[in-house]
Amino acid sequence: MRVLRRDPLARILALACLGLALTVGLGTFARRPVAPQVVRPPITVSVTGEVVRPGSYEVEFGARVEELLMLAGGFLPTAARALVQLAAPLTDGQAVVVPALSAPGGSARVSLNAADAAQLETLPGIGPATSRRIIEHRPYARVDDLLRVPGIGPKKLERLRPLVTL
Repeated sequence: MRVLRRDPLARILALACLGLALTVGLGTFARRPVAPQVVRPPITVSVTGEVVRPGSYEVEFGARVEELLMLAGGFLPTAARALVQLAAPLTDGQAVVVPALSAPGGSARVSLNAADAAQLETLPGIGPATSRRIIEHRPYARVDDLLRVPGIGPKKLERLRPLVTL
């Protein structure tokens, strides 16, 4: 039986085609898929209280309270700046209230971190037991931290919010 020899030129062409096919194929697999681009529309938020220009503002998705306050012209001199969380993120439809240094009616706010039991008991719904627990849970970084105090829930916190400071 006679062995057929292959044509060397045919071998070279076959190997070249195989190499080209592998290069193109691997190049296709090596490409990374393009991530879909997420479009986030602007959000609308409002700010009231002790700011220069209270009202509704349109801000970019992901904006923070500080950016909203800049749009509103900043704080008034009567603003209780320490009670505003500047780094808090905003959500669509949110209302930000900038409280005044003094409580409604002109009286000074009661300091959660510095007031004694007698001063705390001047607040509505705060008796001797609750004032003692407020003192025990000091220090407070924000007014919402009052929720850690047994006997103070969300409703009582909202009643106290305009009357207290840090």
